Amino acid sequence: MAQNKNRRATGVVALLAGALLLSACGSGGDAGPAPAAATGSASQAASGQSAGGDHNASDVMYLQMAIEHHRQGQDLVELAETRATREEIKTLASAIAVTQKSEVDSMVGWLQEWGEPESSGADPQVHADHGGDHSTSPELIAEVAGKSGAEFETAFLNLLIAHQHNAVDLTKVVRENGANQQTKELAERVFQSRTAQITQMLKYLS
Repeated sequence: MAQNKNRRATGVVALLAGALLLSACGSGGDAGPAPAAATGSASQAASGQSAGGDHNASDVMYLQMAIEHHRQGQDLVELAETRATREEIKTLASAIAVTQKSEVDSMVGWLQEWGEPESSGADPQVHADHGGDHSTSPELIAEVAGKSGAEFETAFLNLLIAHQHNAVDLTKVVRENGANQQTKELAERVFQSRTAQITQMLKYLS
């Protein structure tokens, strides 16, 4: 019975992650990490508020897309504070919230330094050459918000896993084509921390 339950949980993760990746304009895709690992990214991001030096369109597009994606993630993880029952899930969600707020603050500051807007606009075609917008829809977040107890935790973890898969996939924009070292270092930290978070959440599901 336990094996069947694990298979069902894993299947839901795969289906949901795939659905979200396909919903983007294109495709490419926070105990795993203990809370300390999640918050480590926040302290590193906060330590370098300046992003001077050369930058290109990929750096700008990554920051614009990541800011929106991070804010969607914050909306999602805030749900765990009042709806999750397991303390480890609440702790992980809280650590993710702190990390992503710090990263958003840094990214907004860098764009301001460069004289670039926080958003690239609402036209989905803007993201066609950057792997898609990788967003998590408000409707999916609202659906999770309508659940409680164990049902909430399962839906929450599945959606957050898919969301963080998209965060990992999004880093390809700048890790492969970016010019600004500060932005590339942030993308690498995001890649590492979100990958660890996904591993941890899969353990919570099983």
